[in-house]
Amino acid sequence: MRNMLIMVAMAAAGVAAAHAQSAQASQGAPAQTTEAAAATSGLSDLESLTFGCPKAALNAAARRASEVPSQGTYQFSYFNIISNTHHAAFEVHFKSNYADEPELKYCVEMYCQQGWDPKTAKTSITLMSNTPPRAGAGAHAGSCSQVHAPARPTRKTK
Repeated sequence: MRNMLIMVAMAAAGVAAAHAQSAQASQGAPAQTTEAAAATSGLSDLESLTFGCPKAALNAAARRASEVPSQGTYQFSYFNIISNTHHAAFEVHFKSNYADEPELKYCVEMYCQQGWDPKTAKTSITLMSNTPPRAGAGAHAGSCSQVHAPARPTRKTK
């Protein structure tokens, strides 16, 4: 009888330990799934070196590009960080595999401050012109790369 009680107690302890281990595994599953997805896709290096704000900007531009009617398929072709401050600006381009379709060039502006949430961040996505600037004309008014110099203080004249 004593052996029977010891076996029942050990079995109950084993079931409890297995249940606790599966509960811990299910709580850690979402983080492991994201890491595993990056590892299996071969993009873990990119994932570890890319901050949330540029990823959110690229995703916002990709979402907009996916809405454009196309005979081909648009794919990412260019990314440039124009301003990496809390008032961030990024230039993102997409090219189509169909020769007659224009390149899509977007300027993505967003407010990325510490603690920001990409789901609620205010994002501005502007389609930039494909028209090349005239020689000597300077940056196009719709260009994302146009950086405005701060206003100079005016001098008081005596």
